[in-house]
Amino acid sequence: MLTGANGAGKTSLLRLLGGLDTLTSGAGHAKYYVTYCRLSDDEGAKGIGAVLVEKGMAGVSFGAREELMGFRGIETRDILLDDVRVPKENLVVPAGSFGKLMSAFGLERCGNATQALGVAAGALEQALAYTQERKAFGKPIVDFQAVQIKLAEMAMKVEAARLLIWRAAANAAHQPNQLPSVFESSVAKCFANEIVRDVASLGVQVMGGYGYHKAYGMEQRLRDGFAWGIAGGTTDVQKTNIAAAMIGRRFDQRR
Repeated sequence: MLTGANGAGKTSLLRLLGGLDTLTSGAGHAKYYVTYCRLSDDEGAKGIGAVLVEKGMAGVSFGAREELMGFRGIETRDILLDDVRVPKENLVVPAGSFGKLMSAFGLERCGNATQALGVAAGALEQALAYTQERKAFGKPIVDFQAVQIKLAEMAMKVEAARLLIWRAAANAAHQPNQLPSVFESSVAKCFANEIVRDVASLGVQVMGGYGYHKAYGMEQRLRDGFAWGIAGGTTDVQKTNIAAAMIGRRFDQRR
């Protein structure tokens, strides 16, 4: 995304020459969009800041609603910006402050992980209830060892994810910026993102045909749960964060 020079001097407008943000959650529904873009010619992140783009501004348009595997309750569209004039008072983050956004990403990681945990915990709760009600050969299927093992695996993963999120949140108070550390928040997010897929999959398995049936909701947990490992930084991105934190330096992945 580029910005024009109309924001210089005494001009009251910033001019967004053009840009495209793909697969944006809430696009077309939300009224306001905090948009990070280049505000100066300074190299790298030093030239990046943010403006508040309003839905009704001239030049703002949206693509068709995307048909996704999950997250069907949230509109997802592309945002297209074409010569959008933004008042200077809509400047939210001045150029050179992009680093502050990145330092706050630990909060987003913990929030993402918590939502993944919620899906996984819900899958476990539903599986526990179902296996005690469903009977085979005259007794609840929870009495069979194979089912017990699956439930135990689900519980171990849910509890481990919960503790990792708690650790990242609790230790934030000891960080210089009072925010979750990159290492602990990335570990929590990555682990929660991976286990929600495993736990929901096991939930489908223990419920059999009903787990695969739309009317019972477990298949939705599997579809929705998969998305958390894509949103907010993929699981592979989290693993590179973890490695960088352990080594003590960032790795240039673009060269």
